[in-house]
Amino acid sequence: MPTTLACEQAVFTSIRTPTGEGYRIIAASRGLKPEEKQTITRYSPSHDALCGGPQGEAPYGAAFYPLPSGRLCVAYSCLAGAEHTGRGGERVYTYNLVFPAEDFPSCGYNPFAVLRAMSRAGLAEPQLHPPATLPEVSLEITEADLSPAGAELCRAFAAPWRDHCLESLLNARTLVVNLPDRWIETMEAMLIGVPGPMRSRFSFGAGLKFSVGRCHNLALLADDPAATRKKLLGRPIAYVDPGDGRAPNPSASQWVSFVERHWSRADFTNLLPRTSLAFSDTTPQALERIGRLYNETDAVSETETGELIDLAASHLVEPEDGVEADLAARLLLKAQTAITERFRRATWGVLQGDWEALGAAWRRGEEGRLFAQPIIETGLRAVAARDPMVAAEAALGLTRNMPLAAARAGFDDLLDEILNTLAAWIERAPDDRMADVGRLVKRWRAARPACGILDRIEHQCLAGAGIDSRG
Repeated sequence: MPTTLACEQAVFTSIRTPTGEGYRIIAASRGLKPEEKQTITRYSPSHDALCGGPQGEAPYGAAFYPLPSGRLCVAYSCLAGAEHTGRGGERVYTYNLVFPAEDFPSCGYNPFAVLRAMSRAGLAEPQLHPPATLPEVSLEITEADLSPAGAELCRAFAAPWRDHCLESLLNARTLVVNLPDRWIETMEAMLIGVPGPMRSRFSFGAGLKFSVGRCHNLALLADDPAATRKKLLGRPIAYVDPGDGRAPNPSASQWVSFVERHWSRADFTNLLPRTSLAFSDTTPQALERIGRLYNETDAVSETETGELIDLAASHLVEPEDGVEADLAARLLLKAQTAITERFRRATWGVLQGDWEALGAAWRRGEEGRLFAQPIIETGLRAVAARDPMVAAEAALGLTRNMPLAAARAGFDDLLDEILNTLAAWIERAPDDRMADVGRLVKRWRAARPACGILDRIEHQCLAGAGIDSRG
């Protein structure tokens, strides 16, 4: 369903007046506060501030930042006619939209969705003679606006560099990154790698030359490296040039590893919803847990069964809540589905090594039963179809230390099914197996003293006369 943003507007550009010339907000909505206007003026680019345009297109840039009021601003800058300040060249026109931070989640925490909606609505086109007072805008954000721009995203620089930049952002370091082009597309890819709730705390500039006055947390640009480095001297800002020097060491971060796996496949369609959940905890420790959950989930099909059972058992006891609890539940379901399918096709020789661990997971309370019981039932049925005696032995092993909840959940019905399969098999089984069956029945009696199926099996084994054990 489309989302509607109620936005204030502000237009910043150079202007000639009877009393002077300069850069300023030339039109704005009444609802903009003075401190918001001051911030917009500081962050809006002026003469010669755009880096250039891709493949011969006219230059343009974008920015996103929080305002002192708590609201958010998305800005688009482009050229708009001849300069009026006497510097020559073309002036830079910037259109700004301001909206409440509480509406950001409905945009997928993605300012580029707002930027695409602005463009689609024609709001990014320069208005060189707007009225001084602009109305509030109702901007519709569609599903198409929420979708990342395309498969070419984040190919502007190699994995070690982009991973280094993402890790630096997550650790609140300020970066200026030198890239030849595609700054806006690459910025969206970088921002998608950041957890959604963190994005409203960041500011960025894409395609805008560096200025100390409008220093963003992340700036992607192309400018003279020597001149830019000179501006950064003495400031806690890192300059990153992927084309200059040795690549950084690979990141050990679980979150960065998860994001990079999607980046490397240009899989932004699946990455965006996974990073844009309403995470209540975005501390480094929480991001490592969440990244690990995503990595474990994506690796289920390649993970050995025993490791999957141990992994599931660890999440059955970890104190997860909120989004993390939902992600853990999805991991458990995917692991359960994978193990169940493997058990459906496996022989007892394959299952036997994991049987005890699965039973231990099953005994971890109700959550453990819900995870393990469907797998156990599938495994027992698969084994019973091949060798009912082995299945009956395995089922008997489970009845020891069996939680009472299992019987209440209908596990007794499966035990009856296994014993009935054994009884049917005995009718055609070789006589030399009857002694083994008799010993098995005696052990079963300790678990189920009053059981009509066991009575029938004993009768088949011991009656002798009148019963053809070969069927």
